[in-house]
Amino acid sequence: MVLNDLLGGELIRGEVRVNDEFRDYHWWNRLGLGVEIDLTREQFRPEEIVIGGTVVPRRPVTEWRRLREEYELLRGRVMEELGLHRQQAEAGEPSQVH
Repeated sequence: MVLNDLLGGELIRGEVRVNDEFRDYHWWNRLGLGVEIDLTREQFRPEEIVIGGTVVPRRPVTEWRRLREEYELLRGRVMEELGLHRQQAEAGEPSQVH
């Protein structure tokens, strides 16, 4: 999601399956010209297969039920590392991260 914040594009959701049984969802990004970026695919074991890939509209963070605090922590750290919090403050722009 943080990559989507920075670069835009579409969010793609696939299904993680083991022995053809659904286990969870996996998300990645599609940028312009169909370039797909998946920074976390390596987390899966060989028997965990990611299939499909459906474009899913991104809901506002305020509507998330899962992992909101983790996302906000990661986003804040990435933005700070990139110096984007400082640039927003200097420009008088409010930060979206709490």
